[in-house]
Amino acid sequence: MRPIFLILIFILFVTSSCKQSSEKENNLIEEKIDELENSTKVGSWQQNLITTEALQLDQLKAKLPKQLAGLPLRSSDSPAPQTVIGTYSLSTDPNHETENITVKILDGAGNYGFGHVNAVHKMIAMEVNNKGDNNWAKTQDHQGVRILLKEELVKDIQFSELQYIKQSRYHITLTGRRYDSKKLLQAKSDLGKTDF
Repeated sequence: MRPIFLILIFILFVTSSCKQSSEKENNLIEEKIDELENSTKVGSWQQNLITTEALQLDQLKAKLPKQLAGLPLRSSDSPAPQTVIGTYSLSTDPNHETENITVKILDGAGNYGFGHVNAVHKMIAMEVNNKGDNNWAKTQDHQGVRILLKEELVKDIQFSELQYIKQSRYHITLTGRRYDSKKLLQAKSDLGKTDF
């Protein structure tokens, strides 16, 4: 009788420890699920974008100022949904040989825009400070706005780029050809005066 009693105690001990181990594993799994859910949650401003109606093309084009950093608007186009691009230059016919700044505005409203602006927000939120032989990129705060700023020299031609999110809705990209990032920061300040 005694060996049966010891076997029963052993079985109870093993099942009890398995149950405790199983509960610990379940708790760990639940914690990981909670962490994942919290990391994928978006802020309320981003959730509001999903239900916001995107601007019409003519309304979006109206966001382009007539002048930017002392350069007049020479052309505007809409290469993609909810997107407008304006080209600013002293040249009447801007091309790859001339100095110019392009402004790309993407409306972050609705399902289409939300996904894009959410990804840009995450990219700009990261700390970036890279430097190469002929280029650099960094994130920083400029006039209370988080921006990603880049410069590159290709065959003695200066290129620059500045990206940010305006009014928690619009992804703005300023690109300079034959202009450095200081000129883009001036253009951003001018664009800040535009009524969005």
